[in-house]
Amino acid sequence: MNTLEFLQTILPEEGFKFVGLGRVGREGIAHKAYESLELMAQAIESYDAQSNLIVYHACCSYKAASYEAEVNGITKTKFRGAQNWDKAKSFWIDIDCGEDKAAEGKGYLNKIEAAKAILGFCKTHQFPQPMLVDSGGGLHCYWPLTKPIGPNSWRAIANEFKAALNAAGLLADPTR
Repeated sequence: MNTLEFLQTILPEEGFKFVGLGRVGREGIAHKAYESLELMAQAIESYDAQSNLIVYHACCSYKAASYEAEVNGITKTKFRGAQNWDKAKSFWIDIDCGEDKAAEGKGYLNKIEAAKAILGFCKTHQFPQPMLVDSGGGLHCYWPLTKPIGPNSWRAIANEFKAALNAAGLLADPTR
């Protein structure tokens, strides 16, 4: 599966989609908005070829490329806030791996153990197997939907899914 096919599988066609760019050794992320998945895929491939960049993607679409919000009495330009969220076309989790994460009880020793855990959960609970993506420090797991859904529907289902993962003892990053 190439970059465009991946994005078409997990993201809505409509709305603005974001790529986040970090620079190795520096704080902060620059947000780049794209109206088409084709342009987003081309940009990701170009950015990924640059060794000084760390490339991320947002997992849903947004209504606007940016918006103004008041933060502590100051108007700031924002990008991916909840009020700008348009639709999602997948559910996702992040599973961290490594000795430190495993020792803290916040992840698995390695990606093989993480994959076994999530695939075991899916088999036990008769849940579809996810798309597994190597994220560098762990695994990202995606469950694509056949059509995009709005944030209220997405959150309701995601909260139930998160509760089921927790009840099963799966060590997924709770912030994702």
